[in-house]
Amino acid sequence: MSRLKKKIRQNQVGTNATGTLCHMGFTLIELTVVIALISIMFFVTLPRIKNDIFVDQTKKTSRWLLTSVRYLKEASIRDQLDHTLHVDMENGKFWVTYALMAEEMIEKSETDGLTLSDGIRILDVEFAGNRKMTNGVAQIQFYAKGYSDNAMIHVVNEDDRELSYHITPFLTRMKIIEDYVDLE
Repeated sequence: MSRLKKKIRQNQVGTNATGTLCHMGFTLIELTVVIALISIMFFVTLPRIKNDIFVDQTKKTSRWLLTSVRYLKEASIRDQLDHTLHVDMENGKFWVTYALMAEEMIEKSETDGLTLSDGIRILDVEFAGNRKMTNGVAQIQFYAKGYSDNAMIHVVNEDDRELSYHITPFLTRMKIIEDYVDLE
């Protein structure tokens, strides 16, 4: 037999170059280690994937409002312009505008704002002095001098879990309360 044929035959049969028989499989320990590593990777990554796919819409709303309120307070001082957070209760929308904003920019801001999912709805917006709006578009003002309207936004999700978002006049952070709380 020629050397090439012998080499091909050795590779097919499972022998090495010296002619001894080679075991071409994996040991039980090697398989166990690989399966354990794959299991650990799934254990760590699957909860994260699940949270990314099935994001709780109330958390998304809370994050958007938290960042928007902080931005509005800082931007109104920095730009020395009054800013407004619009809350459309009938259509479930939030958007931001500022003084001297062009009309087409206002429309773009309304289009690009946060639209709530079907399971979440805005109950009302309450202002200081027991003034409560249950329909229409509420406007929460953020003034150039660094303060804002004292307002409470009440939201409910599909599980009837109510949240209250308290925008305080002098603090940059908004307070989230996991219940329906009236503004006092």
